[in-house]
Amino acid sequence: MSPLQNALTFCSWVKSLSSNSHPTWLSYATSSHQHEILITDNGIYNYFLGTNSDLSSEINPSKGTWNHHCTSWSTSSNTRKVYFNGKLVGQGATTSRTYGLDGFLFFGNDNHYDGSSRDANEIFGGELFKVKFFAKELTGEEVLGMKEAGLCSDVEESYGRVRYLRWEDLLLEQRNGNITEVEPGCPARTCPTEKETRNETEEPTPGSREGRNDAAEESETECECEEKKEITQWDILYSEEIFNRTLTVDFPEKIRSYWDILGNFVGVTITESVITHFKIFQSCRD
Repeated sequence: MSPLQNALTFCSWVKSLSSNSHPTWLSYATSSHQHEILITDNGIYNYFLGTNSDLSSEINPSKGTWNHHCTSWSTSSNTRKVYFNGKLVGQGATTSRTYGLDGFLFFGNDNHYDGSSRDANEIFGGELFKVKFFAKELTGEEVLGMKEAGLCSDVEESYGRVRYLRWEDLLLEQRNGNITEVEPGCPARTCPTEKETRNETEEPTPGSREGRNDAAEESETECECEEKKEITQWDILYSEEIFNRTLTVDFPEKIRSYWDILGNFVGVTITESVITHFKIFQSCRD
């Protein structure tokens, strides 16, 4: 949690399916602080740095529907803000301390730190999708943008390294209990055909340089779509040992298979925009 000690936003799409009184979908606790984070899908628990706000009058999800939950905070504001479906439904002052470290992050029940205690009334019993932690206090506009982009969008990917804990990473972690993966119902994304791409770039207003650039950018963005789902090796570029370093011919062996792409950029510094360019180069070069 150390990168999140001074600023944090956590969000998730949550589908409520349980009639338990306190269906807890997220909790974080340390040996010193039992309720650093404790969130239920019905708004009863919104524990944050040990203090709860009962927002059940504002958060009353219908069973079986997806809802967008977010909570944001930073030491600069010392204010916790709770958003439900993009709307600010509660806020309040918090203690001036930072988050405790070396705790346990749980999904699906209360976390009593020792890992042995559970409460049957706090079993979540629903569905989660795209749980993510940002090392930043997101604004209300940014939270609303994620909600309006919808369940099936990739809008969170635009935050790059600020999206510190990613849904893709959570899916790789060890799981215990009655947990089943189900499809969220999102349609498969496909890149445009060569003919579609050519038509898009040939149709801007004659003589309009701006029109041609916009069309080219749109085709590049669309052409990234399949790559985003399949190429996880790009995450290596975001690692501490590589990001903000200059690319040399001694690039780590673990991504040698991408040298035909990366070799074109020897001498540049690995930044957010450069990685984006790598992705476009990989997915559109043919």
